[in-house]
Amino acid sequence: MLARTSFRAALPWSSRLPIRAVAQRAYSTVKPDEVVAGDVGKKVAELEELVKELKSQLTYGKADFINLQRRTEQEKTSTRDFAIQGFASDLLATVDILTTALKYVPQPISASDTHLTSLFSGVQMTQQQLIKTLAKHGVTQFDPTGEKFDPMRHEALFQAPIPGKEPGTVLECQKTGFMIKSRTLRPAQVGVVQDLS
Repeated sequence: MLARTSFRAALPWSSRLPIRAVAQRAYSTVKPDEVVAGDVGKKVAELEELVKELKSQLTYGKADFINLQRRTEQEKTSTRDFAIQGFASDLLATVDILTTALKYVPQPISASDTHLTSLFSGVQMTQQQLIKTLAKHGVTQFDPTGEKFDPMRHEALFQAPIPGKEPGTVLECQKTGFMIKSRTLRPAQVGVVQDLS
């Protein structure tokens, strides 16, 4: 009796209603003044059918409850893993601006230009710290140069016929891509080797 009570308490309220209705129907079918020797076999068959129906509902109720628990756990994990997706994608523009600023500083920097040297190292440290902070929260940067083109991770900006290179490989990365856990946050913007045939 205790096991049945604890299981029924674990079921959602809506799944208990059909069982209660079926049980009431079973109790209402057996009335002391109607039971006669000829009807006993009929009543036993009806009650056996009712037991099968109740067992079936109980089995389906258990399965639904287990599936609900599994789905809830998956949704909770997914929400936790991808909660910062919007914020991280907004920060990617800042990473791009810092990367572009570093790219356009003429190299090597003259030793006499201390202001430019200080500015360059400050921007470089800011960019590196921002990338480390994103990585700490599961957002990683990737440069696919030399890899096979993958439309799920790369965005092709152009194609170029390059002799000696395998067609369909990434020739150049214009803008690095970012992943959050196993999901593409932003595809890398790339140039792809074109097939010469």
